[in-house]
Amino acid sequence: MIIASLIFLLPLIAYSVQIILWYIQWIRTDDFVHQPSDGIALSLIIPFKDEVKHLPALIESLQQQTHTNWELILVNDHSEDDSVNKLQYLISTFNSHVRIIHSDANGKKAALLEGAQQAQYDYIVCSDADCTFHPNWLSVVASYVKQHHPDLLIGPVSIKPSKGLLGRFQCIDFTALQLSGAAAALHQHAIMCNGANLMCDKELYLQAHLQPQLASGDDMFLLEWMKQQKKTIHFVKSTEAIVETAPLPKWSDFLQQRARWAAKAPHYKDQQIILSGLLVSSVNVLLVISLLGSFFSPLFWKLFAFYLSSKCLVDYILLKAGANTYKLKITLFEVIFWQILYPFYVIAVLLYPFFTRLQWKSRRI
Repeated sequence: MIIASLIFLLPLIAYSVQIILWYIQWIRTDDFVHQPSDGIALSLIIPFKDEVKHLPALIESLQQQTHTNWELILVNDHSEDDSVNKLQYLISTFNSHVRIIHSDANGKKAALLEGAQQAQYDYIVCSDADCTFHPNWLSVVASYVKQHHPDLLIGPVSIKPSKGLLGRFQCIDFTALQLSGAAAALHQHAIMCNGANLMCDKELYLQAHLQPQLASGDDMFLLEWMKQQKKTIHFVKSTEAIVETAPLPKWSDFLQQRARWAAKAPHYKDQQIILSGLLVSSVNVLLVISLLGSFFSPLFWKLFAFYLSSKCLVDYILLKAGANTYKLKITLFEVIFWQILYPFYVIAVLLYPFFTRLQWKSRRI
């Protein structure tokens, strides 16, 4: 029984220590204050595929950018709706240099590469067509580049507020992922980033190998390549740097997205990324096992109660620390509620590809 208890407790201890270290790093890092940096020119690349409903908000948000020295490259990834015509109308009065180009190959990676090859400036910024931005977003990015000169700059991303159980779960889950990735990057051990808010040196981006044989992973494989090449990777902590992305409307879409993310895991080579993923997965799996075992043994019930309370506490501490930056209001009771359900969600994501074919919009993966 002692050995079994240790097997259960060691991953939880390692997980708790990691979260606490991230919490300390987060609260010790001041928000970045940007300065005018119009001397830094940026090429913003946004691929799009069948995004006609999101394009008006995207373009309106970009027209409000305070940074003046930038270009916009919109890359059509074989849209089957009216996205191209809609964009041509929306950009007719755009106040910055903008181009619509068409990707020859399929997929977001190919579209981003096409955009990077045609970019005229030394720094490229990547985002998605379902996003909106703070007016100072590009000003913050340019200012950070001018002051710190990172090879890869990770920016914060949040889910746009929405009603319903799914919307709330996406918001909390995504914020937890963002905070973990942000704190790890601030701690000089980056393990996560999101393609909705990335800045990269153009020449390095063109050199990077993003595993084109895989449908997704334009962001994580770029991060992994940068780490392999010993390049400088930073995170910009700023509410004005946040990019908001649209929530997914249905549980099936959400599971599809998370299953696609999970499918990349076997292709990671970075030890920090792999170990972090294994640690989170093992803690959630052991939480489920301890819950199931509690029906047969009082010891497992005690393990489950200890696991649940410990994980809730450390997760809540980190979420509260990032609440102001990510505009998240949450209580400990809500964390407990989602924590009970979360391990089953993790298992559902892992099993989902065995029961359905993964796809992204009209494209099968």
